[in-house]
Amino acid sequence: MNSQTDHQDLVEETLQAFTLEDALKLAMHLHYENEYESAEDIYRKLLEVDPENPNYLHFFGLLRHQQGYSEEGINWIKKALEQEPDYIDAENNLGNIYMQTGHPDLAEQSYRRVIDIAPKFVLAYGNLGVVLNDLGHYHEAIKYLLKAIDFEPTAAHNYHNLGNAYRNIKYYGDAVGMFNKSIELNPLDANAYLRLSRTFYLMGEIENSIDVLKRWLNYDPENPIALHMYAAYTNTNAPARASDAYVSETFDSFADSFDGVLKRLEYEAPFLVKKALQQVDPDFNSWQLLDIGCGTGLCGALVRPMVKRLVGVDLSSRMLERAKARAIYDELIKSELTEYCSQIKAVYDVITCVDTFCYFGDLTGAVQAAARALKPKGWFIFTLEKLEESDSADGFRLHLHGRYSHTETYLRTLLTQAGFSIHGIETAVLRKERGEQVTGMVVTASNDNSLN
Repeated sequence: MNSQTDHQDLVEETLQAFTLEDALKLAMHLHYENEYESAEDIYRKLLEVDPENPNYLHFFGLLRHQQGYSEEGINWIKKALEQEPDYIDAENNLGNIYMQTGHPDLAEQSYRRVIDIAPKFVLAYGNLGVVLNDLGHYHEAIKYLLKAIDFEPTAAHNYHNLGNAYRNIKYYGDAVGMFNKSIELNPLDANAYLRLSRTFYLMGEIENSIDVLKRWLNYDPENPIALHMYAAYTNTNAPARASDAYVSETFDSFADSFDGVLKRLEYEAPFLVKKALQQVDPDFNSWQLLDIGCGTGLCGALVRPMVKRLVGVDLSSRMLERAKARAIYDELIKSELTEYCSQIKAVYDVITCVDTFCYFGDLTGAVQAAARALKPKGWFIFTLEKLEESDSADGFRLHLHGRYSHTETYLRTLLTQAGFSIHGIETAVLRKERGEQVTGMVVTASNDNSLN
């Protein structure tokens, strides 16, 4: 008997031994412990027994969202609300999913409805404050976040979110106070330290930014994000690239809201890479494409129709889960991109890399590994953030936001040394950040003269 059959038999035995109420509790426990497959099996069996049960519909919808199937999850929760229109937990979670998937206007409607139904439902005030802040209604956001604090004066996240709203209207002193209060209540609130250090930077108080990072490291001396940002702010012992731990921790925590956030930032990089790939005229009947740093699959979804086989590589397990849910990749691999490419030779017709090299300073190893992984005359298409030639003698620089940028001269030299022929380096706007355009380069190169 195979493991899948064993698993199904175990689920059947569990449901026979438990009451429906106990089975739901077990599924919820497994769900909470991130045992998604086991939880899914039990939820599905419960829905077979009672397909209109609002609890089953709600929790299953929430699970499907967390598995990366957000649209499906939304539909299940809507079915729960059809059965029980005043189900406030379901309505609140529907708002959360809308918020995470880049629909703040719909999230606002859900949160307002929760408050109308249950004026003492505390979570909705904080959630509405967050979504109003995201929509740019900063003063109204502050009003709701203050109400959330009145309800829950010891909840650190409410102060953190209020700090974000104050920062957006440049009430930096008030923002500092709120972030400090959040840290006082939760000394391991990593995002509060990060926002507090960044707020001091916006105030021009770099030494205070560094002091915040020191405080953070006192509580959590091995935190990869704190270590990386400390190197960025002090400009000492800057790593040649962001650590694997920094990348995986950053993007694991960012995965659920990644697509929604980038939508609001007018993210153009994947479309620029798609355009560059179209210009080299790929053969959809035979080409194999490797998408390194694939994330949730934003670029993969665009290039999928243009190639026969699509493989994605990323360090973040949570991002790979979101990419899997798109059902566009033939294979997804958890690996550091340089390590993966170094282990293969002449496999791919094209390698794409969208906004991943901004976490590398020295690109030598990554470029040489890409050359090795490409077939002769294969294409390497990627984006990175642009550094002016006068801003670094090394050709790259780690900035206070924690990302690297590179000069065109450095890039040309590196690609040529690795055996690439450069077909184009186009300056373009990759996205917006705090209302400012982020200028980058879109690079198209082929290993016509590959040394691998």
